[in-house]
Amino acid sequence: MKLTIKAENILEAIALQSRKELQFLLLGMLGMGVSQALITAIRLNVFDALRESPRTASELATAMNYDFHGMQVLLESLDGFGLIKRQGQQYRLTQDSARWLTKSGGLTQDFLRLGGDIAQQMILLEKDIRTGEVPNFHFNPQSVTCFANYYTMLKSSGQQIAPNLLKWAKFNPPPKRLLDIAGGPAEYSIAFCQKYPDLKADILDLPNAIEVGLPQIHQAKLGDRIQYIEGNLLDTDWGNNYDVVFLSNILHCLTAQQCEIALKKAFQALRLGGTVLINDLFHPGEQGKLSSTTSLFSLIYYVTCGGRTWSQPTILDWLTQVGFYKIRTRKYGFALLVSAVKPN
Repeated sequence: MKLTIKAENILEAIALQSRKELQFLLLGMLGMGVSQALITAIRLNVFDALRESPRTASELATAMNYDFHGMQVLLESLDGFGLIKRQGQQYRLTQDSARWLTKSGGLTQDFLRLGGDIAQQMILLEKDIRTGEVPNFHFNPQSVTCFANYYTMLKSSGQQIAPNLLKWAKFNPPPKRLLDIAGGPAEYSIAFCQKYPDLKADILDLPNAIEVGLPQIHQAKLGDRIQYIEGNLLDTDWGNNYDVVFLSNILHCLTAQQCEIALKKAFQALRLGGTVLINDLFHPGEQGKLSSTTSLFSLIYYVTCGGRTWSQPTILDWLTQVGFYKIRTRKYGFALLVSAVKPN
């Protein structure tokens, strides 16, 4: 998938063909405008309000106590970008917007809501590259809503991916001790414990993650089987004799050196014959073709925490160097699943 500019009529097609530079100009400006308008509409709950009924800009601004002039400009831009439809003075959702950009869209809306916080760090991209000093949002968020939106997105992601991950992962015998590194709101640990009745899980994470995850654990009535270990994964002792060490969406938050440290700590924390299980974003490596999605996520991880999407060949090489074997992989959508065993 590549982002491109598509003409809507013959005059636009002629202009784009005769003036190639317009494609780059429009791609940059339209990309910025569409992104900001879409994220703003979601954070202002515009799509959910329009799902209730079509409304004019005046009606929507009055009902939501927003500025009429700004609301009118936003709605017109959303119409021009094809995200809603204007009929007379009223605006209504398209079928796709109603499905994916309202609360029923789940992960899509949750991620785009977080996009506003990511944008605060994306502004620093030039400075990050010039200096090599990237503020890590886990410790230095650039917006007050960052943590709330981040953990909401992680929860939605975990609920969506966990069933497929557990179906793919193979454990013989069933695991009894799980170490979930940076397990956030505990969605994966809860899913593991629900599948394996004899399993107990430890989640190593930061204090703000624990505040979000504890209610989830109690709601699932698993307080006697899941506990948090407060700490930084690079500095805190991981313990030992675990059957499974789970690293979900954490390698992309780390530098290459930190990834190697994390995988060494995973190896040490496992019992003989134990399994490290990795869930991260897929990157094909130097020999593969990069998609716009792969490139976008890698850019996001760089500006938010100084990491990147690490390629599948790189991750497999790290695992081999640490001493893991019986390495299995699967590409699932945008995700890369990896399983590796510590020798007996």
